[in-house]
Amino acid sequence: MIEGLRLTIPQRMQFLRIVITLSLLISVCLSFNLWGGYRTFPYAPIFNFTFIKAPYDCIFILLSSFCLLSSLFFNATRTFIFLALLLNLFLVALDLNRLQPWFYYYNAILFIFLFYDGRVDDSNKFTTKFIILQLLIASIYIYSGLNKLNANFISTSFFEIIYPLKNIITDRQFLFLIKMGITLPYILIFIGVGLIITPLRYLAITFGCIVHISLLIFMFPSNTNQNYALWFLNVVFLVILFILFSGRTKQRYFSPAILLQKPLFYVCIIVFWILPFFNFVNKFPANLSSNFKSGNNNELMLLLTPTQYNQLPLSTQHFFIQTNNLYQLQYNKWCLNELKTDCYSQNELFNALFTQIAQPLPKFVKEAQFIIKPQQNLFTNK
Repeated sequence: MIEGLRLTIPQRMQFLRIVITLSLLISVCLSFNLWGGYRTFPYAPIFNFTFIKAPYDCIFILLSSFCLLSSLFFNATRTFIFLALLLNLFLVALDLNRLQPWFYYYNAILFIFLFYDGRVDDSNKFTTKFIILQLLIASIYIYSGLNKLNANFISTSFFEIIYPLKNIITDRQFLFLIKMGITLPYILIFIGVGLIITPLRYLAITFGCIVHISLLIFMFPSNTNQNYALWFLNVVFLVILFILFSGRTKQRYFSPAILLQKPLFYVCIIVFWILPFFNFVNKFPANLSSNFKSGNNNELMLLLTPTQYNQLPLSTQHFFIQTNNLYQLQYNKWCLNELKTDCYSQNELFNALFTQIAQPLPKFVKEAQFIIKPQQNLFTNK
């Protein structure tokens, strides 16, 4: 099947652009409340855009969608992509929760296409862009694996993925699957490395297909798996694996020295290889992180007294659980329920949550506990 894929690199590039554009539009529809639908979950703007309030922000996602669709049907492809990227950047500035992994990756791939004019007469030019796209995708697997090399992965994310099997298999079999989850981070790292090293590429594609097909099964949309766009991301990456890495993916006369002469290559290395490393070792306080799930997050603990809790609206009380004599906010459950995505646990979100919940409690703000706990990872969990 892999050997049978005989597309040329320009054909692969064109097919990839169409796939990513449509995938971005579909994913936005799968998480529509995040972009312009009804929501009570607070916005977390990077800057204070008080002059733009819901539902008027929906206009910008409609304009972005129009530009993306226009890029598929009109000749001014790069112009429409550029306008869509500007609008998408502005949407993220309005609400940091929109910076979902899938949204970040799709826009990053489209950004590479800003520098591809579609010409097929110079193999060095389009092969360079193609290799940069390969490096971008490989880094996502590697850093996603590194991010999962922590003590919390098995008991949180992996347990949530395989939980539907708990009532189907025996307790011993379920415990065996949990222990097998220890190998998943290493498999992801191997996939990323194998996609770069040609002799290992076919094996890496095979493992990648197994991982994504498994996730499609275990993360199938349900009441417990409400991150629909993240589930759909596995479909997209299955297609990406075959477009970018299967069959013949390099021109016979391509010179690697050409790659080192392109500024775009260094941009890709810095953004997708160097900065994510500093992000994981907590040396770079960025929200951008190469990971299949919202990346290097913190943990929020917002505790209210019974008096404070009773003054909240019933819709908000639903997302609190009682712990001893206090009530703790389950903010990610709230986000999944309304926006169909995971939230980014950064300071902007913490401030927005605290402000919205504390507003009806002017007499009790000082009693609320607001704690930020950095998530442990491979490099800090020692």
